[in-house]
Amino acid sequence: MRQFLIILLLTPFLVFSQQKPKAPVAAKKPATSTATKKPTTAAAKKPGTTTAAKPGTAAAKKPNPQVVKLTEQAYAFYRDSKDAECEKVIKQILALDPKNRDAHLLRANIAMFNNNFEEMWKNLDKMYKFYPSEPEVYAKFAVTHLNYMFLSDSIKRVLCRKSIKIASRNADGYANLGMVAMAGGYYQDAINCFDISYNKTWKDTMNRVYLNLFYARCLYGVGDTTGAITRLNEIIPRITGNDKYTSIFLRSKYKLDLKQTDVQVDLDTLNAYAPEQPDVWILNAKYFNLTGRSDSACLLAKKVRLSEGGEAFDLSEFCKDMGKTLDLLKYRKLTYSMGDADFIVNLSQFNYSGGIQFNWERGKSFNPSAIEKGKITINTKSLDSAFLQTLEFNADADAGLEDKNSTLWLSKAQFKALKENSTCKLGFGAGPLNAYRVIGHEQVEVFDEANKEVLIDCVVMTDGVNKICYLNDAENPLIVKIESETFNLILTKFQ
Repeated sequence: MRQFLIILLLTPFLVFSQQKPKAPVAAKKPATSTATKKPTTAAAKKPGTTTAAKPGTAAAKKPNPQVVKLTEQAYAFYRDSKDAECEKVIKQILALDPKNRDAHLLRANIAMFNNNFEEMWKNLDKMYKFYPSEPEVYAKFAVTHLNYMFLSDSIKRVLCRKSIKIASRNADGYANLGMVAMAGGYYQDAINCFDISYNKTWKDTMNRVYLNLFYARCLYGVGDTTGAITRLNEIIPRITGNDKYTSIFLRSKYKLDLKQTDVQVDLDTLNAYAPEQPDVWILNAKYFNLTGRSDSACLLAKKVRLSEGGEAFDLSEFCKDMGKTLDLLKYRKLTYSMGDADFIVNLSQFNYSGGIQFNWERGKSFNPSAIEKGKITINTKSLDSAFLQTLEFNADADAGLEDKNSTLWLSKAQFKALKENSTCKLGFGAGPLNAYRVIGHEQVEVFDEANKEVLIDCVVMTDGVNKICYLNDAENPLIVKIESETFNLILTKFQ
């Protein structure tokens, strides 16, 4: 997992809660046997804080070593999703310490993952009953599970409002309610909650400082990039650790978005702290672009694309020498992959304004006897104004597409609409017409006639379900890639 660039959450319960799990190994929980990860708990004791004695009072009782050992064992079972074994250990803990925070919190977590919300609430209520000076237990539980989609946002909001109802003068409920709003993309709602929390009572004033990091993220989300930078400028000198570097990262990103280039010092810091971070490489590439070093920007961008998880990284901002069209007067054969089969187009005529003819083959290359063949003619009217894409052809038949149909090429009407409004109407076969909108660029790796892999820059449009990548060329808006509910198609070679 990335060290510090998880911008949305930034482990918020470490910021707003004053307590961590007692067992150090519970700070990060590996994937479970289910489809989701169980997050760590956030309301257990934090070593060196809750047990510290106040001046003039007796020292707090030293934890029972047996309870500490059992707690570590319970967390280990919990992380491995061994709920039955975890429950057995919880019973042993409660026999020794009936008010143990970790035990009740673990039960609340297990109940939540089992959709037993009545049991979840029961254990959270017990924690508040045993520790009435900690009404924030509900809000912190909500924020701890911000990434867990099966705990609905409505329940998370109810948990935060429970803390607010119990202790309306405290900041925790409002701050965490803002975190829930931010995670859902409701940045203005989050700002409103944060504003309220600033005027409330904070148990730890440094948490109030750290809230500015999330406030800056929300300001950026509502378009106030300058305001976000101002907030970051205020807090960076006051904070330490990963959060400081996250703030420096955000400040650099926001300044570069505004095309401000006074980020060299911040980039030097980030390059030293995280020299192998693709996100930091991107910032450097943006900086090189803005300062006239386009070759270096392109090299770094390609390095990002080659990194783990970077296959879909858009190079179009950084590399201007990528191919953006194909000369189909020169290249006469196009090979598409359709899963385990190929669709081969052998062009006999290419005149986007006057008509296109090609012979096609469809099937598995290792089974020549099962390959289907045919011939297609796309007339001028189809190329001018078609709104349907047809990819199903009858074998051994010479077919002329109807005026409303095209195949592999957008019509001039669609291309014009996309240029003017970034939207067009398009349908597959006899299916319904849907509104497609342009969402960006994508580079598709294709082999040329020398079997050399090259990147072709495409424009990407989607209707929210299907995705189509096409060449941004008015004389050859060839469809290079289709990802749909029913089939996938991608250009793999031209020759």
